[in-house]
Amino acid sequence: MATAPAPERSYFARKAHRFLAALVFRDFRLLAVAALCSGSGAWALIVARGAWVYNIPGLEDSWGLWVGLITFAAMSPRFFATPFIGYLADKVTRKRLLQWVYALQLTQASIMAVLVMLGVDNPWYVVALAVVNGTLRATQQTAAQSIAPNLVDRERLPNAVALNEAMQQGSRAIGPVILLAVASIVGGQAILGSSGGASFSLQNLVFTLGTSAIVFWVCAAFYLVALVAALSIRTASSGVIDRRRNFWANTFAGFTYSYKTPLVFGIILMALAHCVLVMSFESMLPPLAREKLSPDGVTFNQNDLYALMTALGVGALFSSIFVGGIVSHLTRGRVFLLLGFASSLTPIGLGLSTQTGISLIAAVMMGLGTAGFMTITHTIIQSVVPDEIRGRVASVYSMHVGGSMAFANLLYGVLSDGLPAGQIMAVVGAAFTLVVVGTVIGSGFWRGIYFRGEARPVAAATSPAGAGD
Repeated sequence: MATAPAPERSYFARKAHRFLAALVFRDFRLLAVAALCSGSGAWALIVARGAWVYNIPGLEDSWGLWVGLITFAAMSPRFFATPFIGYLADKVTRKRLLQWVYALQLTQASIMAVLVMLGVDNPWYVVALAVVNGTLRATQQTAAQSIAPNLVDRERLPNAVALNEAMQQGSRAIGPVILLAVASIVGGQAILGSSGGASFSLQNLVFTLGTSAIVFWVCAAFYLVALVAALSIRTASSGVIDRRRNFWANTFAGFTYSYKTPLVFGIILMALAHCVLVMSFESMLPPLAREKLSPDGVTFNQNDLYALMTALGVGALFSSIFVGGIVSHLTRGRVFLLLGFASSLTPIGLGLSTQTGISLIAAVMMGLGTAGFMTITHTIIQSVVPDEIRGRVASVYSMHVGGSMAFANLLYGVLSDGLPAGQIMAVVGAAFTLVVVGTVIGSGFWRGIYFRGEARPVAAATSPAGAGD
C-alpha cells in the first residue's frame, strides 16, 4: 500500500520553520523561555530604577549622574568579572550555573522590591544591588551563549544563536510594556509613591504589595519563571579545562584565541565601537523620554520611559528573529552592513525628532538596527568558536562590549545633566556612521564579510589552551 504524501505546509508555516527552526528542540525552547523572562526582568529593572531615581526629591540637579552611575554599576561587572565567568562556564555544568544564577537574580530583585516597600530612598543601595544584578546577568548571558549551541544540531546552530539573542534583545519590549500596563492601571504615583517610596506597616501590607513595589515584584516574577524553565533543562554540557595548566593560563586562553583569530578579533572590535556609540543609551532613556514624549518637554513621566523602551524592544525583537532566518553567509554579510547603517542613522533621527510619533517610530527603527547588528555579531562568534573554549571566548566578547557600555553610559549620563540627550544621540550616531563608512572604503577584510560572505568558521591562529589533550 502506497504511503500518502505528507501535506504541504503553507507559506507561513514554511517561513515559521525557517525563522524558528531551533525551537523544535525541547531544551532550547526552555532556554529561550528562560532568556526571554530573565531579559524582561533585567530591562524592566533598568527602566524601573531610572524612574525610581527621577522620583527622589533633592536629586533634580544630578538625575543624569545617578542614572548613569546605576547603569555603570549594573554593566561594569561584565568588564572585571567575565574572564572568571567564562572559566566557570567551561569548567562547571552550564545548566547548573544558569539555575544558580536565576535563583540569585530572583533574590536580588526581591530585595529591591522590599527596599521600595520600606520607603528607602537612598540611591546607594540601588547602586550596590545593581552591581550584584550586573554580575549575575553577565554570568547568565555567558552561560546561555555557551550552552545554546549544545542544545541543537549543527544545521540549526546559527538560528539557535540568533533566537537566543532575539530573546535577550526582544525582552526590551516585554518587561517595560508590562510596567507600562501596570502604571496605566494603578497610576505612577501609586507605584513609586509621591516621594519615591512608600510607608510600610502590617496594616497596609496588602496595599503595599499591590501598588508601591509592584514593578519590582514583577521583575522578581520574571526571574522566577526563568528559574523554573532552567530547572527543566536536561542537557548537561561543559567546556574543556586543561588540567596541566594553572587557573590563569586556562582563564586567559579565551583572550589568546580571540586576539589571534582575525575574524573573531575583528567582530569584537566592531561590536565594541557599536556599543560605545549607539548601544549605550540606557542612562539617556529618562531624559530622552522627557524631551521626546512629554507634552511640555520638561515634566518627567515614567509611562513615557516605559513606552520608549517598549518601542526599542519591538524593533529589536523583529530584527533578531529575522536575522535568525538567514542561512546564506553572503546574505548575512549584506544585512550586517545594512543594519550597521540603520544603527547609525536612526539615533540621529531620534535625537533630532521634535514630534512624539516620529520619535517612537525612530525608536522602533533604532531597536531594529542595533539589535539585528548585535545578533549577527553573536551569531558569527558562536558559530566559529570551538565548543571546548566557547565559554571563555563568550566572556571575552562580553567583557569588551559590556565594559565599554558601562563607561559610555556613565559618560552619557553625566553629559545629559548639561546637554540635551537628543543632541548626544545625534552626535554619537553620526560618529558610528563614519565608522561604518570607513570599514566599507578602507578595509578589504570588512568588504569580504559584507560582499563575499567570508564570515565563516575558521581555524584559530594557535590552538587554545584548554582545548584538550
